[in-house]
Amino acid sequence: MPAYPTSVHFSTGRAAEGPLIWAQVAIWDVLRWLPPHDSTLNLLTRCPVPPHNDLGRVLTAVRRLVERHDSLHTLYVDTPEGPRQRVVGEGDIPLRIHDIGDRGTDEAAAELGEALRAPWFDIGADLPLRVAILVRDDAPVVVLLAASHMAVDGGSFAIVRGDLLNLLQDPPVAVEPGQQPLQRAGYETSAVGLRREAKALAYWAKHLTGVPTRMIESVRDGRPPNLDWGLIQSPALALATNGLAARFGVPPATVLLAGTALQLAAYTGETEALLRMIVATRFRPASRALVGAFNQNALFRLDFTGRPAETVGDLLHRASDAALLAYAHCEYDPRRLEALFADVAAGRGITPDGYCFFNDTRFAPPDQPPPTPPADLADAIHAAPATKLRAPVIDRLPKGANFFMFLTDLSDTAELMLCAEHGFLGERGPLGFLDGLERLVVKAALDEHVTTGTLYRDATGP
Repeated sequence: MPAYPTSVHFSTGRAAEGPLIWAQVAIWDVLRWLPPHDSTLNLLTRCPVPPHNDLGRVLTAVRRLVERHDSLHTLYVDTPEGPRQRVVGEGDIPLRIHDIGDRGTDEAAAELGEALRAPWFDIGADLPLRVAILVRDDAPVVVLLAASHMAVDGGSFAIVRGDLLNLLQDPPVAVEPGQQPLQRAGYETSAVGLRREAKALAYWAKHLTGVPTRMIESVRDGRPPNLDWGLIQSPALALATNGLAARFGVPPATVLLAGTALQLAAYTGETEALLRMIVATRFRPASRALVGAFNQNALFRLDFTGRPAETVGDLLHRASDAALLAYAHCEYDPRRLEALFADVAAGRGITPDGYCFFNDTRFAPPDQPPPTPPADLADAIHAAPATKLRAPVIDRLPKGANFFMFLTDLSDTAELMLCAEHGFLGERGPLGFLDGLERLVVKAALDEHVTTGTLYRDATGP
């Protein structure tokens, strides 16, 4: 067996230091809220290697990838002045090369990928990226990348993967790297950035002041989180969701966002819902290709008061407008937001830290089209494979949440995972909620006369 290298050396000459950007502060605080040495938020992606590449070309591509993106060779350190990011100008990224022999590529990538992802990153001492290359007969077949969430978010990892795929082409397309995090920090302290932040905080203050307490008040009463989990895998829900999206010209995730909000309002006995969404804040051309921890939270509010006869199409378009409004007000220092929320909660006499979340965690490229709905949607839904519902045992503890919905797949099968504080959703719990969400969206897709009022009434149940 050949002696393979154990690291990838890079050199950029871009050693620098500065404050964290707003989204990095949010992840910094979450990582410190988690148990010591927790690796739950580490991310993993895989990239197939085109056959014309030998190992030397792949190593060169990985080196060039690291050198393109400062966040992949940055340390994140605590200082007396607060957390800082230190861009390392030269160093080594840990590398493992595995000969997988006759093993299936997917099987080997799953096992070896988890072994790469699972160890904790000491973000103040270790560079936040690890690389593995799977080879067969010394020919590289897959590159695995594991990164700390401090360095990347889901959208960033999609950019990183796309860049590596490009670098493995012969020849690669010349593409300028995106804005670096320290450049973004300059924007956030500029007059324009501060005006945008002030506008966002005013938007949050307005809605947190007026929303029903059920949507924002902690139900834990000082005790540790006690979460129930549910998972649904439903081909019928995928068909209905993508069918409604195509019919009314909205993103498929917006269909599930609207359905979740409607059912949440009905379950909690409210006439409106508030959901805290986790979104990629790549709204400006300068930051569209930024690689880093760049997700921030957006506040989505949807009111169902006085709309018993509203059509599904009107509901989905209102939801789309509400989502766009939320996206326009999601760039701010998260610590200033938490201070604002604490003041609002004190004024309302409630205990904060009890949000309801909706998080689309899919890593699909943004230009990937959803599946084309079948010509006869009803027949396809009725013939779809059976839905799978189960209660997984998961030790994740989402911070500050009474309710947390994760959307993980929306291709041929809709996969959603939900956790909720025990009792928050009543006796039906997360499994009942997910089952009801499937029935709600399928009904909306198949009954052209159904209204918001009918869906709300059905979601409330007997």
